[in-house]
Amino acid sequence: MSAKLRLGEPVLVSMGPPLAKVGWGPYQFPGLSRMSDGRIALSYHAVMDTCEDYGKERSWAVSSDDGKTWTPVSDADLPGIKARSGLRLPSGKYLRCVVHRPWPISDELHAELNKKSVWRSHCLSPDVIPDYFPKTWTFSISDPDGKNEETFDCELDFPGMTMGLCQGAIVRPMVYGNLRLAPDGSVWVPQYQQGRNPVNLGFTSYYACYFLQSTDEGRSFHLKSWIQYLPDSNEFRDAFTTEGFCEPDICWQPDGSMLCLMRTGSSTPSYIARSTDGGLTWSKPEKFDQCGVLPQLLPLKCGVTLASYGRPGVFVRATDDPSGVKWDDPVTVKPLIWENSGHDSCSYTSMVPLDDRTALLAYSDFEIPNEKGELCKCIMVRTVTVE
Repeated sequence: MSAKLRLGEPVLVSMGPPLAKVGWGPYQFPGLSRMSDGRIALSYHAVMDTCEDYGKERSWAVSSDDGKTWTPVSDADLPGIKARSGLRLPSGKYLRCVVHRPWPISDELHAELNKKSVWRSHCLSPDVIPDYFPKTWTFSISDPDGKNEETFDCELDFPGMTMGLCQGAIVRPMVYGNLRLAPDGSVWVPQYQQGRNPVNLGFTSYYACYFLQSTDEGRSFHLKSWIQYLPDSNEFRDAFTTEGFCEPDICWQPDGSMLCLMRTGSSTPSYIARSTDGGLTWSKPEKFDQCGVLPQLLPLKCGVTLASYGRPGVFVRATDDPSGVKWDDPVTVKPLIWENSGHDSCSYTSMVPLDDRTALLAYSDFEIPNEKGELCKCIMVRTVTVE
C-alpha cells in the first residue's frame, strides 16, 4: 500500500537578506517545537555557521494557527517562549539542550592542543584537555507554565567522546542531534562526532553515530550503541572521500523496531539502519536516497512515518510499512536547482505533527524574491498530509 502525500502551499515565516550579502549561515537550520500552550515555535540560525558563533542566540517566531501565520518573538518575550518549548517529557516538563559559547584559551594552550588534535575538525580527546574544562552536556528543564526553569549539567557516560578546537577556544560538548522520546518514556540522543570506537577508543577519520539514553529526564545519559562508517566504493563511488555517518535521527516504528536515518556528506547519499533489540545493535546501513543532510523522522498516529531531507532540493518520503523497511518514492518540496552560489537552500528541515495525518515542515529557501526582485534567504513552512 502506498501512502500518498499532499503538500500545502509554502508559507513565509521570515525573510532575510539576499544570499550575496550575508553568505552561508544566517536564515538557515530551522527547528520546530509544539509549545505547552498549543502554539508552535520555530527557531532558526541568525549568525554565521562557524564554531566561533556557537552559543549565540537564534531567531524565533511563533504561530497560533498551526503555521498559517507567524509573529517574530521579541527579546523580552523570548525567555518565556523557550521555557514552554522543547521535548515534552512524560512528567509534562520540557527539556532543551543548551549550547555554550566556546571556551577561550591562551595562544600557548591552543598551540599545545593543536599538536594533539587529529585530522578533521581539529578533534580532541577529553584526556588531552585540562581537567577544569567541562566535559558534559548542559540542559534546561522547565514546568509547562514556563516557571521553575533549571539549567544543569548531566552525568555523561560516553566513552570516546571528543571535543572540538576552534581558533583560540575549545568547543564545549553539545548535543548535535534531536532529543527523542522513546515509547517507554526514556530520552534518547542520536549524536555524531569524530569516530572513536567506544570499546577500545580506536580512531577513524570518519564521523560515526552514537546513541545515548536517559531514564531520569536528562539528568544522566549512557551510551547504548554506535554505528561506524565503513566506506565501500561499490556502494557509491566517492565513499572514501565523504564525511562518514553523521546528523542522525531516530524514531520508533509500529512493530517496535527503531530506525536511524543518517547523512554522509553535503550532497552524498543518505543511509538508513534498523534495530530490533531496543537500540543495542543496528543492521548494516543501506542507501536511502542520493542526498540527505540533517534527515528528520516523524511517526504519525495514522501509522505512517515521514522522512524529510535534501541538498540539493528538499524532499519528503513516507512509509506505512510497520517495520519501516519499504518506503514510497520521494515527493519534491523544493526542486533540485543549483545557482552560482552552489546551493539553492541549506536543505535542513524540521517537522512537528499537527494531527494524526498531517505534519508541518519547516525548511530554508534562498530564492524567494523581495520587493526589489532580489532573491533572499527565507525560512518557510508548508503542510504534509497523508491522504
